[in-house]
Amino acid sequence: MDQQTCRNCKTPVDGEYCSHCGQREGHADKRFLDLAGEIVGDVFDVDSRLWRTLTSLLFRPGKLTAEFIAGRRARYIPPLRLYLIFSFVVFLVMAMDASNALVTGEDAEAAGEGGITVALDPNELRDAFDEEAEGGEPMVNIGIADEGSPQWMQDLQSRLEGNTETVVENPNAFVEDMVSYLPQMMFILLPLFALLIWLAYLFSPFHYLQHLVFALHYHCFVYLLYMLDKLQGFAGLDISGWLALWLVAYLPLALRRSYDSGFRGAVGKSLFIYVAYGILLVQAFTGVALIALALL
Repeated sequence: MDQQTCRNCKTPVDGEYCSHCGQREGHADKRFLDLAGEIVGDVFDVDSRLWRTLTSLLFRPGKLTAEFIAGRRARYIPPLRLYLIFSFVVFLVMAMDASNALVTGEDAEAAGEGGITVALDPNELRDAFDEEAEGGEPMVNIGIADEGSPQWMQDLQSRLEGNTETVVENPNAFVEDMVSYLPQMMFILLPLFALLIWLAYLFSPFHYLQHLVFALHYHCFVYLLYMLDKLQGFAGLDISGWLALWLVAYLPLALRRSYDSGFRGAVGKSLFIYVAYGILLVQAFTGVALIALALL
């Protein structure tokens, strides 16, 4: 009797699934009810993996990374795919909010209680620029160049300071540009966050790739909290304080579970990571602001 082969990769098959490509074997001429049953089963399998991943991510700090390190990966959504999904949703929401985040002049009064707004008075800001032109104190001093700096740095500083008036005229454009750079910024910061964990566990047996997986999971958790914070208003809840507290407590708990650390050691390493990553975030946001300002 001829051995059955996979229709996809032609590998000999002994069982329900191909050992090479993973395709499920079965008859191509299935009845509609059989095919519908498979589709429903696949959907529920995805739903169960998604639910299992989200609950573990939110309520069991470090579990996803610990499971990944232990080799139990099929039951959860892969970390990079999970990060890309969260990143797309979160930054899409941020981009939508950016266009409504700032109002100017009379629009601020009309906005009322419709949300958080930053009211800017263009007339007052223009007066400040007029004072600068008349020899008053500069409203904005970027401070990246002086008389001894290369000409390109002086030109860049002049461009940045000149574009601040454009920000006054159209602050929404500046904010939207900044938000558009945030996904790239955070993706660049991911390996740096993993590097901080590597430094914190310098003499441990864990590899950098495992730290990178932890970084992906941790940032997914932060994005999930952001989404919950945005959704709480629709549910009539006020849990921002609890979310902030959970954000602070999450990292040491996740480190303890993922790397089998002692509690004191995990807290100490968390403090180091918080401080170092906070400095990196400030520098990164400053860089993004300067890029957005230069390209206006």
